Amino acid sequence: MPRKKKITVVYDESSLDISSELELAFSGKIASDVKASLQDTSTTSVIEQVDTVAEVLTETGYNVSTIITSSDINQLIDKLREEKPDLVFNFCEAIEGDSFQEMNVGGLYELLGIQYTGSNPLTLGSCLNKVRAKEILTFHKINVPSFRVFTSPDEVSLKKLTFPAIAKPIHEDASIGISNVSVVYDRDHLQPLLAEMLKKFKQPVLVEQFVEGREFNVAIVGNEEVVALPVSEIDFSSMPQGYHHIVSYEAKWMPESVEYKSTVPICPAKISRRLEQKIQHTAIKAYQVMQCRDYARVDMRVDKTGKVYVLEVNPNPDLSPSGSGFARSAAAFGWTYSQLINNIVQSAFKRRLG
Repeated sequence: MPRKKKITVVYDESSLDISSELELAFSGKIASDVKASLQDTSTTSVIEQVDTVAEVLTETGYNVSTIITSSDINQLIDKLREEKPDLVFNFCEAIEGDSFQEMNVGGLYELLGIQYTGSNPLTLGSCLNKVRAKEILTFHKINVPSFRVFTSPDEVSLKKLTFPAIAKPIHEDASIGISNVSVVYDRDHLQPLLAEMLKKFKQPVLVEQFVEGREFNVAIVGNEEVVALPVSEIDFSSMPQGYHHIVSYEAKWMPESVEYKSTVPICPAKISRRLEQKIQHTAIKAYQVMQCRDYARVDMRVDKTGKVYVLEVNPNPDLSPSGSGFARSAAAFGWTYSQLINNIVQSAFKRRLG
């Protein structure tokens, strides 16, 4: 009887304190007891996807185990050597909340000679560095919003800017640091926002042109042969007055917030075939240019003239079965959740054979 292939699911449990996120998002407009009642699902999403992926892979016939990372990286090394997996399903996005360590965990798999799902360390690091990603995309003639990088609020008067603009921490993902106050219309409002963000996130701040228009994303699976799943659109039509049409941290992770309830995903997007092809072509090109592997999501905006801008390329995005855009796009394509996970696993195994 042939030996079952062994897959180890490696993940990190988020240790983020979101109290400062709430303060920045609501700017004191609501009472503290209301803020406390808002549920943050970023951590529960990780647990949900790990449990479900492990269950799916077990049902498929793999020998499955899980490892949660800690600050003691030697424990991870010891456990991986003990488990000796044929493949790691890599959900690790940080060590002790430090997203910079995401690419280093990938490097650890490389050094140990362990095959793993998702993108390599260079791609993970490049996509996490929003400026580097934009430079790479621009070199390959993919449209991105114009941008500037700030290390001090005093630089506001020295740099040419296009308004409206949106400010983001340069090295965060999952919409961390993006809230309703992130969109500004002049230098007077940008300067104090920069001062607050630089102090809180302790990293440079990216300020880019805010593309006013429709927001789309495309989930992609594969390597040599890639599959672009149906285009998904974020419907902002129910967003109350005074809230910007953006996917903020609250919109992504806090179901009781106004932003979450007013950013409704529509998949497949109700768009013309021509626009669909244009968006999917742009997404595939961005995926390949950034050298993504196995699966990733590309976020885009389309302005009123029909010009497509890539906002971000997200390797190893959320795969939770309930609520993730990736699972929703797969379902719209006709895949079950089990088929999605197994297609990602097969993509990783094929790379090893290659």
